Amino acid sequence: MDPILVGQSVISGILLGGLYGILASGLTLTWGVLKVINLAHFSFAFFAAYVSYQLAATLHWNPFLALLVTVPACFGVGVGLQWALERFRVREFQSLLVSFGLVIILENVTTLIWSADYHKLESRYAAFSLPLGPFFIPVPELLTFAGAILLAVGATALLRRSYLGLAFRAMAQDRDVAGAFGMHTRRLGLIFSGLATATAGAAGVFISLIYTLFPSQPYGWMGVVFAVVILGGLGSVAGAFVSGLIIGVSEAVTMALTAPGWAPLVSFGVLILCLLFRPQGLFGR
Repeated sequence: MDPILVGQSVISGILLGGLYGILASGLTLTWGVLKVINLAHFSFAFFAAYVSYQLAATLHWNPFLALLVTVPACFGVGVGLQWALERFRVREFQSLLVSFGLVIILENVTTLIWSADYHKLESRYAAFSLPLGPFFIPVPELLTFAGAILLAVGATALLRRSYLGLAFRAMAQDRDVAGAFGMHTRRLGLIFSGLATATAGAAGVFISLIYTLFPSQPYGWMGVVFAVVILGGLGSVAGAFVSGLIIGVSEAVTMALTAPGWAPLVSFGVLILCLLFRPQGLFGR
């Protein structure tokens, strides 16, 4: 066993776990608070990645400037989606089917606009890595991890330290009672859905910095991010971040020591153990 290889794999897994945490944070919030299982969250993120790629490739924007477009756009999409779900009284598990339909629609829209070809953003950050002893830290992945930390700290502070966060948590515990105490739960739901979906816009920019894009890419992320959500506990942003690190490191070390095909087995094995001994997740609901 090469210790340098294992160490580099741990670093890669930690950085990948940050991206898992960003993707899982919006999903765990809408599921835990609004009782909406939004599979389309993945498609929103990858559509935002395509938008970021397009802005950088054609208008020569700095990739991070794309956040000014993708985050507000995803906020608006989240508000519209929540309005439609409430308007037609879509229940929790019905939202799973509805959002899967949106995944298929967005896949076809992406193919229509950008074709089924592979697209890779050649950014100025991709060529740089920071040395850390015998190890190297790729700058795009490091920036993604920093973004994940900022998102986790900011979202936790919003939910724990603000009146708006207090209202969100009250609505999550009992929506009817919150409404009886004068909270406009419908409006709060729209705002919360917009904020949660806006994280997909941020994730899309980081995805475009790291990965080659193709239309069916969201399907490959659904299983592992759902595992992160369940492992961390529904509605917990901190849980999504920590469980993202656990899953990311377990996958990276497994791929380094065995074969890539074993990585899902290990990550879902961790999930099964959690469901057996702590079914509410590491941080609870």
